[in-house]
Amino acid sequence: MIPPTQASELPFNYQEIYKEKLHGQVEFNPTKTWIEYLNRLLGALTGVFVVITTFLAFKQNKKVFYHTLAALILVVLNAILGKYVVDSFLLPGVVTAHMLLSIGVIYFLIKALNIHSISEVSTIENRTWIMINLCIVFLQILLGTQVRENVDHVILELGESAKSQWADQLGFIFISHRTFSWLLVISHFILWNKLKDSILQRYRHGMMALIGISFLTGIMMAYFAFPLGSQAIHLFISLVLIGLHINTYIRTKPINV
Repeated sequence: MIPPTQASELPFNYQEIYKEKLHGQVEFNPTKTWIEYLNRLLGALTGVFVVITTFLAFKQNKKVFYHTLAALILVVLNAILGKYVVDSFLLPGVVTAHMLLSIGVIYFLIKALNIHSISEVSTIENRTWIMINLCIVFLQILLGTQVRENVDHVILELGESAKSQWADQLGFIFISHRTFSWLLVISHFILWNKLKDSILQRYRHGMMALIGISFLTGIMMAYFAFPLGSQAIHLFISLVLIGLHINTYIRTKPINV
């Protein structure tokens, strides 16, 4: 029920017991163990909350219900896929699919929240640029998950002690992700400038703050050997950013409509 915190809490021959299941990677790592354990607990908690939300939506609002139900289906599929991620030992493409389903959950819950709140939709110019930046962030996240998959395989080859060499071994996909980040910064600066006279000032400044944090954590990973927590923060900020774009796009409409 609760993972061990040190190797002495495992069976003395644990490396032999789990050798086949873990493809030979059986050196006990309490940090990774507890990260995965907490991820599963949070995943289960997410499922419980989305089930409750879907049940309440069914009783109150059909439009909200359909979107929360879609989110619930994706949560269940992601739980199944999450197990496959572990069982397949990080098979290429599976981690990316895992992330795509998570973005789908974010979309449907934001959509349900906006339908439920029946908030006033703002009419703005340059709404198309919000969608452009949403798509750019989406593509950058896809590239980032590919980099994340490569990191796992580089760690297997070089080991945990060679962190300073990881970035150099990530190859073309890492270079693409790093280069594409400049397009992301430029496109968001254009949107920031186009919305300078709009009513979306919190969105405008919020997205640039998120871009700044994302860029900073990216630099930390690339040039300072993946400091502890930098990957998690980088990923979290990216999901918050795409959620911010989705929410703003839903809550706005073109000025000619």
